[in-house]
Amino acid sequence: MSVSIKDIGNDTKLDQILNKEFKNPLRAGYVEAGEDKVCLPIYYKNYEEKIRKFEVRDDDVFLCALPKTGTTWCQEMLWLIANDLNYEAAKEVTYLRCPLLESDILYDFTLINEIMGGELISRLETFKSPRCIKSHLHWSLLPEQIRNGSKKPKIVLLFRNPKDACVSQYHFARATSGYKGTFEEYSELYLGGKVAYGPYWKSVFSFWEQRSKPNVLVITYNEMKENLPKVIKKVARFLEKPLTDEQIQGLEEHLSISSMKNNSAVNLKELYKLVDEKYKLTAAKTEFIRHGKVGGYTSLMTPETSAKFDAWIKENISGTDFNLF
Repeated sequence: MSVSIKDIGNDTKLDQILNKEFKNPLRAGYVEAGEDKVCLPIYYKNYEEKIRKFEVRDDDVFLCALPKTGTTWCQEMLWLIANDLNYEAAKEVTYLRCPLLESDILYDFTLINEIMGGELISRLETFKSPRCIKSHLHWSLLPEQIRNGSKKPKIVLLFRNPKDACVSQYHFARATSGYKGTFEEYSELYLGGKVAYGPYWKSVFSFWEQRSKPNVLVITYNEMKENLPKVIKKVARFLEKPLTDEQIQGLEEHLSISSMKNNSAVNLKELYKLVDEKYKLTAAKTEFIRHGKVGGYTSLMTPETSAKFDAWIKENISGTDFNLF
């Protein structure tokens, strides 16, 4: 059954800010998709069916999480564990060896084919197993074989405190989408669900409802920061790829923030440079991998905005069994 899709016009103040600040030469507009009105780039219209009917394999490894929740960090860990710590093969850029399922919807890639080398979702069919795939999509928008259980890939669900995720996504928007608005305006868009892949809580709960399935593992960004070796061991056990203490230590070193920042396969410096040179969409110089701190939002978020987030979090988790933040 196809997903309902509606163009986002200028009906509300948030719609107007979204269209003013986030339309650019590579992105012509936005849509609301599905019952939860997920905010997505307009190119989702062209790929809804291909994503829905994507042929999943039982030995796939999926990472499902909202943007800027530590997905690049986590996907590097998943890919290396799934591929027997093949550090040589990991020199290929991460967005091609562990791609975003819906990469084709993000921009008008007909303009920048040198980045992706053509339609990615079709090329995924040719990838050797085990494929490592990530997605930011709401659970209801994932391939139907995952949702109906006819295929049971390993699925890791990653969660991060929305305050930190919002600040990180704001910096990303300034670096890659030419966002020139204030952080306060961006916060209002985030709280109102009018950023890519929002509304936040609709997606979070769509993932959270899957947590008891035997092919699903839940981890948090905080866990990874507090005890990365423990998380590596847990993930390796889940993927049925046990590691020695020495292998865990080596992977921990590879995944350190300093290592990731200097790793050209994951830091996206060349991608940032290309987008900036061709389309002038960099409103502020920043790095894709910044600080990786828990609680780093305090450097930008005012006490008033922080209080808004606290009230928003409390309102949304009240009466639920969600207990990660």
